Amino acid sequence: MNKYNKFSAINAEKNAKTLSEIGIYNQKVKEYLRLNKLDYITQHTIKLFKDNAQRKRINNTQYNLAVEEFNNTHGLLLLKKGTEFQTSSKYYSYINYPYLDRDSIKTTMKNYRLYVNTYNKKADEENEEIRKYNHTKVAQHLSLSKTQKKRKKEFERAHCNLFVRDYNKLVENANTKECIIPKKVIQKVKYPSELIFNILVGFYTSQLRTRNAYLMEMNRPTSVKKNCLPQLKIDHRKLATHNIEDIQRIEICKKTAQNHIKRLREANILINYVRINHKKPIQVNFNPQILVILDGKEPKSQSPENKSFSNVFEKKLHNNSDSTITYLKEKKEQDCANSTDFNKCYSMLEENESNNVCPADGYYYTKGIRNFNSPGRAEVRKILPAFLKPKQNGNKYAILTQNFLSKLIDDRVLAESLAKSEFDNYKGFRYDYLKTVSQYAHVTSEEFREILIQDFIKSAAKIWKNHSVYIGEWKKTINILKDQLFSSIKNKSVLIEKLKEYRWKLNFARKWFSHKKDLKALFPYAYFDVNRTKKSEIGFYGLHKHWKKHQAKLAEKEIEKTRLKNAANARKRKRATPHTKLTKAVNKYQLGIIDEKQLFNYVQDNLPHEYLLSLTDVLNNKTINQS
Repeated sequence: MNKYNKFSAINAEKNAKTLSEIGIYNQKVKEYLRLNKLDYITQHTIKLFKDNAQRKRINNTQYNLAVEEFNNTHGLLLLKKGTEFQTSSKYYSYINYPYLDRDSIKTTMKNYRLYVNTYNKKADEENEEIRKYNHTKVAQHLSLSKTQKKRKKEFERAHCNLFVRDYNKLVENANTKECIIPKKVIQKVKYPSELIFNILVGFYTSQLRTRNAYLMEMNRPTSVKKNCLPQLKIDHRKLATHNIEDIQRIEICKKTAQNHIKRLREANILINYVRINHKKPIQVNFNPQILVILDGKEPKSQSPENKSFSNVFEKKLHNNSDSTITYLKEKKEQDCANSTDFNKCYSMLEENESNNVCPADGYYYTKGIRNFNSPGRAEVRKILPAFLKPKQNGNKYAILTQNFLSKLIDDRVLAESLAKSEFDNYKGFRYDYLKTVSQYAHVTSEEFREILIQDFIKSAAKIWKNHSVYIGEWKKTINILKDQLFSSIKNKSVLIEKLKEYRWKLNFARKWFSHKKDLKALFPYAYFDVNRTKKSEIGFYGLHKHWKKHQAKLAEKEIEKTRLKNAANARKRKRATPHTKLTKAVNKYQLGIIDEKQLFNYVQDNLPHEYLLSLTDVLNNKTINQS
């Protein structure tokens, strides 16, 4: 069985075809017919023979016997019926019910010992070559300079986790210029690893048994392809603490178990290694040369020829193509066309109508199915109920645009208002209002930018609340801020985010000046000078470092908030009983957050075995015991 795992179905199809007895006989007939032309009388005789056989309805065996008698008399004129090709042996591309028994485990362990013996002999030969390489080509460690020793140490530290053969290949590449790094000796597979492998086979037997029982309980097929067997899940902690009847099987720690698994992987005894994270068990496959898998239910004879795959556990469902409505009275539906009774509402079709019509074609409000033009806005208002019809009070978006643009005032008027201290207690636009304007109002980016600049200037007036600033000073400030603020920003969402930053800086400056009673703020034109970026110059553009620190603190708060939330969830999970965990997992499955395979893996890896047995009852809409 194992030798077929090496070949695909395509290779088996190419190599396994051989002529049967009927095929050999028919080849002789075809060769005879190719060399001899048939006259009219012979053709008529053949026709009478075939018509007579069809009229008597004889089977293939009787027909072939009659063909032999006919050909013995008249020559090789007729072909036999039946399969001309046959396979040299039965070929199965899948296993219906994979399992292991005691005999297969014994055979697996025997294959393991033979494989390890061959591997260790090969390792001895490779190690002899490695020792010669290290003694003849690699420079001695004492003769290396400090730079060479440092380079050697960095290389060994960077690649210490690789398998020995992969490490030695990198050593050869690194030693092309200077041969200063020695190769590592290949470690042989020793006897303790055999105990680990035996336990892994036991784990795999149990996992296959659980898998098959679960799938059969769910009325699902247990079949699996030979080249895609279920993977073994290994939890290193459970492996190290494995016990039978409360007696520990082997006395090792988790790290030792990991080392044994790595050694088995390096020897290709365990293949297809998959690691998700440190909380999930790893997944591996056994080497097909070692593992012996049995089939609990032999499939029917199957050749690798062009045959369709039929599932052994397939479910036969009833046919939904026939309508279940009883037509006691031939009453025509109002929503259907007059030409047919059930064309539009049910599944009956006319003779000239295509069979690929969507079954939902009869639903009037189904989008994209009925072939009619969509109604206009006026027709939609007639169809809609009263509470869904739009209000007849004008265009609300036009009103929103008009109200927002009315906030834009002349620069001279703004300067006069600022000089009169009219904006000393000004509160800027709300961010949700600005977001609504940016999405729905008919305002250009330039108009949006100008209004935000004036909003910023009005908010800045609080800094000079107790100072006298003249109209000319405010006018100069407005002119320079128009060129400086929000330069080259066209996106309205980005403008709003930038306004948040500027407002925070203004609020920081206002609070700072309020604490520094002996220090007055510069006049607005000097305060907003773009060249004042130093802390000692007390300018607006020198506050950027404080803004960065504020952003870092906010990020730290978010990280701490996430950490506290994760810690609280971890405490909840720790306090949760297995029953609660099962209930939450099933709820996630019912909501579509996880699929059935993820649910099965979670229950298998995190809950006791009895909860896995009760999982099928839960999925079959049975109640869970509230305990």
